Amino acid sequence: MNVWIIINVLSLIFDKTYFFQFRAKTSYSIDINICCNNKYIVNTSITQFSGIVIDTTLSWTKNVQEMMDKLSTLSKAYCAIRAVKSFITQEALRMVHFSYYYVLQYNFWGELI
Repeated sequence: MNVWIIINVLSLIFDKTYFFQFRAKTSYSIDINICCNNKYIVNTSITQFSGIVIDTTLSWTKNVQEMMDKLSTLSKAYCAIRAVKSFITQEALRMVHFSYYYVLQYNFWGELI
């Protein structure tokens, strides 16, 4: 692995580099240690890549749970807006709506669209 990294002029950030083994739900993982420049790459069972939670069995369970949590936050935000709408002006209500909207959109997708 060291040779391949050197030939392709790449570098690894070991604090952010992980590996995991894809496997069937009924099978066991194999104990593997990957070492590069005398530093071990950590084996993990779940990671997030481009806003999608991926686990070793390619199950959508964790990803769906995370999206449900974010949608719950969105629902609470709109309930809060509904609770104060009779006390503030239409312009202030619009400002609150868009501030929640963009913050939650960023939170939900991991980036502003």
